[in-house]
Parts: sequence; C-alpha cells; structure tokens
Amino acid sequence: MKKLIITICILAFAAAAVQAQNKITNTHGFWVVEHNVDLPRVQTVRFYNDNNKLMYEETVYNKLNIKRKRTRLALDQILDRLNERTAYIENKNLVMLSLNLRN
Repeated sequence: MKKLIITICILAFAAAAVQAQNKITNTHGFWVVEHNVDLPRVQTVRFYNDNNKLMYEETVYNKLNIKRKRTRLALDQILDRLNERTAYIENKNLVMLSLNLRN
C-alpha cells in the first residue's frame, strides 16, 4: 500500500512538472535593444519580423532594464501589435507610452 501511494505521488509531481514547462514562445519576429557605451541612457529599440525586416524603430532616452519581466512583456506586446500591421510605422513613441517613460 505504501509503494502504491508513493508511486501515485511521484507520478502526480512528474505530471505537474511536465505541464509547468510548457511555454508559449513568440515566433512572429523579435526585438533588439541597442545602446552606446558612451551614452547609456540613449537606447534604440528595433522590432523585426520573421524575415529580419525592420518593422519599427524607436529611440528611447531612458535606460531600459530588459532583465525586468514588465519591460520584456511590454516589448513583446508591442511586437504582437506590430505583427498585426503590414506597413512600416513611423515613430509613434510606442515604447515610451507602453512603459510610461518620460522624454
């Protein structure tokens, strides 16, 4: 009986671990944040489609911390919105507005 309970617990934990590993990855392009060593607060964010074609580019005059989950999610949401459009969008401050940054 003890072996049966242990086996059931191990299978339950294994099933939960396998299910927790599934992540939805964004396969509709990518974004790149570039900065200059001499000007650390001036960063350029570029969004590309699957064919490595530039969809949108914006210069941000604040330091973006891409290690923060909030920043990455905001950039991913902008990328998803840009993928719905087909033409190049002129600078509309999408990054500044989505991250509530001041100029």
